[in-house]
Amino acid sequence: MHESRRLSRETGSFVRVTPGSQSLARGIQVLRAFLEAAPSLSNSELVVRTHLPKATVSRLCRSLVDAGMLEFDPDEEAYRLAPSSLSLGRAFQFSRSELGTVNGVLKTFAREHQVNVGLSAPDHGHMVYVTTFRESRGAQTRTVASGLRLPMATCSPGIAYLASANPKRRATVYGVLETYHDRDWPAVRSTLEQNIADAIARGYSQATSVFGNAGLGASVKGRGGAAYAVSASYLPSVGLPPDLTVEKLGEAIVALAHELEKAWGGPQI
Repeated sequence: MHESRRLSRETGSFVRVTPGSQSLARGIQVLRAFLEAAPSLSNSELVVRTHLPKATVSRLCRSLVDAGMLEFDPDEEAYRLAPSSLSLGRAFQFSRSELGTVNGVLKTFAREHQVNVGLSAPDHGHMVYVTTFRESRGAQTRTVASGLRLPMATCSPGIAYLASANPKRRATVYGVLETYHDRDWPAVRSTLEQNIADAIARGYSQATSVFGNAGLGASVKGRGGAAYAVSASYLPSVGLPPDLTVEKLGEAIVALAHELEKAWGGPQI
């Protein structure tokens, strides 16, 4: 235990000398399959999404239903997340008290610059919005809410996060992204590495999201070494306010990242 703690402190990442539970890891794979905007999934669909054997998926789903994490719909012959999943999201918000201390800063930034602002965190091959304020002049962007997941390799907060990651951490994430993007990974990686290089040179990342928004992002170190990224987005068809350029917004988003870290007492390694 002491060795694990020492390594965690030295690397800045969670480390355990003892092996983890393979069954638990596979069960979490099943739960993650529902995060891709899938309200319900059959056993065969879960096999495709998790790349696990059919018998394994069946056993895991039985255990997850018994544990109250999944429900089975006999009419659809499919599984869906149980209400306990919503409770986990609420518990997360309470566990990160630092988020409440910067909501005012994020909201003020969004209003002053007339853009959408989001604070997101990495989750395997995605970035997850933990809080967001929608003040862009394009009304259609207001549907985005906390909990939304964006592919890490192609969104501005994901690129910003990877640009700030050390080589070992980035290589680990690349392994996850390779599995997620499958055959598209070589092309995705080529574009991603160019975007990372550009982000390092500029100090902020740029990308167009799956919703068609233009986004700029910067990494943020949270309390206890938690990794975040703050991003600003707007509709290219609507554009930015007359007195705001992309370069000025990029500089502002970097300054916002520093302001968040200052509000949290500075980067914690």
